[in-house]
Amino acid sequence: MRRLARLVPVGAIVLTALAWSGAGHRTITELAIDLLPPEAPAWIRQSEARTQAAYQSNEPDRWRGTKIDVLTNENGPDHFLDVELLEKTGHTLKSMPRMRYEFVAEVARATPVDTGPKRGVAKFAKDEVGYLPYAIVEHQAKLVSSFNTLRILERVPSEGREAELAVARANVIHEMGQLSHFVGDAAQPLHATIHHHGWVGDNPDNFTTDKGFHSYIDGDVVRLHKLDLAGVAAEGKKMVVMTQDRVWDEAIKLIERSFAAMKPLYELEKSGELKKDAGRLFIRERMADGASVLSGMYWAAWKASEPTEAQKKDFIKYDDRATKDAAQSPVEIPPATPVKVK
Repeated sequence: MRRLARLVPVGAIVLTALAWSGAGHRTITELAIDLLPPEAPAWIRQSEARTQAAYQSNEPDRWRGTKIDVLTNENGPDHFLDVELLEKTGHTLKSMPRMRYEFVAEVARATPVDTGPKRGVAKFAKDEVGYLPYAIVEHQAKLVSSFNTLRILERVPSEGREAELAVARANVIHEMGQLSHFVGDAAQPLHATIHHHGWVGDNPDNFTTDKGFHSYIDGDVVRLHKLDLAGVAAEGKKMVVMTQDRVWDEAIKLIERSFAAMKPLYELEKSGELKKDAGRLFIRERMADGASVLSGMYWAAWKASEPTEAQKKDFIKYDDRATKDAAQSPVEIPPATPVKVK
């Protein structure tokens, strides 16, 4: 068996699955912003917003570094989905319920399974199966809400709202980063399998069982092949165009592609090609796939966030300042301008 430990810096081998390292998640975020159509809000492309969204894309992994049981229990399983274990819940990727707690209940009723080395996740029922697609669609929905609130606030007549608008934009950036993290995780093949830290169980192909394999892919391989923003953009992928009602389906398809790439990834490591051009192209494609899906989810969120008159009225009703200001100078929300994506 070939060992990888000598390739991984001392202290880098951990049992928590941190995808792509900080640089990789930042790259996926920035590329997703670059892939947005010209009609996207200009301020999102500005340097400060890009940098902040890219920084936020690593926050869910920072939570993993805070060893508090309730945080580990809530956050840990959101980073992965062990596709092989879905059968134990009576599901495939295509048949999973779209609501988290329906699935949680079915996981809790499933037959206990031994998933091998743990990921630092505090046990709750059989949470080793993971909840990654739910983290994706939930944060995408929160992004819709944050965009919606910002757009309402921009149209409510009031002076002195600069601080509120700044916070509303910060909320958008926060959710862009959160969503980016979990979409990035879904693009990494080792986040879709029980073989997340080296091969476990029967191993007829003699794939590596080194527990440092995951961190080696996320950090060393990305650095080796210089897969920064320019390096991943060279893949040439376009934004995946989707409507809001297709976000779940696109999340599942992304995980399907990653799971299909899992065994080829191990084969590249075994052959030594992972460190050569074949490995560069393989990892570049997975990162670019994540960025193209993420960009589509950003754009779907923006399109779905167009405020209605009823939403504006509700905002005014429950916001004391808005109520006063609206009474003094009522303003109607202008109709949305149709946007075509080329």
